[in-house]
Amino acid sequence: MHDHDSKPKHEIAIHGSLPLILMLFIEMALNFYSAPANSLFISPYLLSFFTLGLISFIVLWKGKICRGQRSRFTFVLTLLIIFAVGNFLYAVIFTPKHSPAIITNLASVFLSIIYWRLPKDKSLYQTMIYCAFGIIAVGFIQYFAIYWFELPSIFNWLRGNNFAQILLGILLSGWYLVLAKSRLESFLKLLVKLALIFAVLNYIWTAFVLYLLPAQFINYVLVSGYFLVQFCILAMLGWLLLGKNIKNMTAWTIATFCAMLYPFINC
Repeated sequence: MHDHDSKPKHEIAIHGSLPLILMLFIEMALNFYSAPANSLFISPYLLSFFTLGLISFIVLWKGKICRGQRSRFTFVLTLLIIFAVGNFLYAVIFTPKHSPAIITNLASVFLSIIYWRLPKDKSLYQTMIYCAFGIIAVGFIQYFAIYWFELPSIFNWLRGNNFAQILLGILLSGWYLVLAKSRLESFLKLLVKLALIFAVLNYIWTAFVLYLLPAQFINYVLVSGYFLVQFCILAMLGWLLLGKNIKNMTAWTIATFCAMLYPFINC
């Protein structure tokens, strides 16, 4: 059945690329203005990217969606190459030191290419999905290894806040599903519940790390703003869960935008 409410592809492409461009802008601006001179650059959004990848490939693999929904969702996912390539080029060309996340950056590029190359043949399609899961696993493992083993630091517990990044990845997944006119209402409700869990865990984790930090390293204005933004995310998730429309684009957009702001706590 033709969807008379569907937007033109160019309009969907513009909307779908906005959060990716915004994430690139935020990470580059913060690295330029806030990072110490000659410091290592590791994107604060890579874990979000792989979380989005994991959820999206689960949908493409097991989701009960028609060909039209699958086509629309795959189309918006091809836009992820904007962030993957932009982040990789910035890390390689415009930062002064070799990035320890080079493998993770490459994995994000390869993952975004798979969205462009998904075949129609069912057996090849399944093989590509399995390859994607392998790439995602590599990305997760190296990112965790960097922050927990290679560069252990209490400051990195905020810079690479795992809970905040996974929360953003979950919200981006839901946002793209809504943008693609998905009819997976039950799955969207599951994503909202999962996001609520990680939002609470992020609250607890951030408070714990701030408690461990010496008072002179804490900007209380930024911290207050950060917790206010997190409360806004909780409010939007509550609106989605308790309201009658789980595909409320306004609530998804506000929650996703607020989740993107987490790196500012480290300014």
